[in-house]
Amino acid sequence: MAMYSQPLSKREHPEAGISAILLVLVLMFFVGAVFAGVIARMNLNSHQALKQEKVLFLQRARSQLQHWYAGNATAFDAHGNGSTSPFTDNQILTMAGIQQRWNAKLFVSNEQCTPAAQNTEICYHTLWLAVPSMSGAAPTLQNGQFEANGATYTTVSGLAIETNLFNQAIRQMTTLSTLLESGAASANSSGGVHDANLDWFAPNGCGNGDGPWPAGACGTLSWTAYARGSGLSGSESGSNPWGLTITVTDAGGEANNTAAPYAVELKSPLPWGGSITSVLSEPL
Repeated sequence: MAMYSQPLSKREHPEAGISAILLVLVLMFFVGAVFAGVIARMNLNSHQALKQEKVLFLQRARSQLQHWYAGNATAFDAHGNGSTSPFTDNQILTMAGIQQRWNAKLFVSNEQCTPAAQNTEICYHTLWLAVPSMSGAAPTLQNGQFEANGATYTTVSGLAIETNLFNQAIRQMTTLSTLLESGAASANSSGGVHDANLDWFAPNGCGNGDGPWPAGACGTLSWTAYARGSGLSGSESGSNPWGLTITVTDAGGEANNTAAPYAVELKSPLPWGGSITSVLSEPL
């Protein structure tokens, strides 16, 4: 009698079932690893994008703060060494057109002063705009020292801004002095005879004045009033880079309108006090 063998069913081959389960587990692990990697990369890209967005925000804000500072330097730095800001942090951000994000906070130092030309000084504030880190302590300003404590921040140097304005004022005074000297020299030579007893810096009617300045305009005047009608009035503004009035005096200070050599004094006031001064003397 013939004997026939029957193929084993799946139940009769347990190794095949185990292999299938292992294959599924391997596939699940592989898919999970790939998925986890994708999530990790997405999180990293998101973190980098957020970091870059904060950096761009601070860059734009720094430019806005610099522009605001330069336009408000007169009022901002008018109170002298050690004084606090006349504006609150939020007022400055609002006036500068900066919308606060990520709990960004502005820190402003007390006013500081440093020696400058002509025995004067330059006074300024320093500003820090900081976006706090997600963990750790918040940024602080203690005794004039800014502590970032992991924050992303940008700095605006008031010293750089005020130094630029100061140098502009120096150049302006040089130009005005040259104009004044040329005006007096022109008046001196117009009659063909040099007279050391005439004050070419003072208007006619002021002592021995015989210069090309408005008659009777004696003492201290604004540059605009002093030069009006002299042919020089349209040459330069009567205000300095801080918007303060430049003055001319032929008496007092280092000016002299009583005897040769006559001298006149130009003054360009500084917001925090004092002035840039130019004294011009007639050659004998």
